[in-house]
Amino acid sequence: MTNLTAPGGIASLHQQHGDRWDIAYDTALAVWTAEQRSASRLRLICDRDPAALAAKLAVAEAGQ
Repeated sequence: MTNLTAPGGIASLHQQHGDRWDIAYDTALAVWTAEQRSASRLRLICDRDPAALAAKLAVAEAGQ
């Protein structure tokens, strides 16, 4: 089970990225998603683990 408050946990994920990404859990697919929309693009990043999703978001934001 994922620790909700540990670094890379769900609370941390929302704190670090929630103001720039719409973060949600899809129960049907058992996957965490992060979506970012602008007028010209849609970015969607997903992973089954919130810590892995946070790492992917950090890489995506570094490459902006």
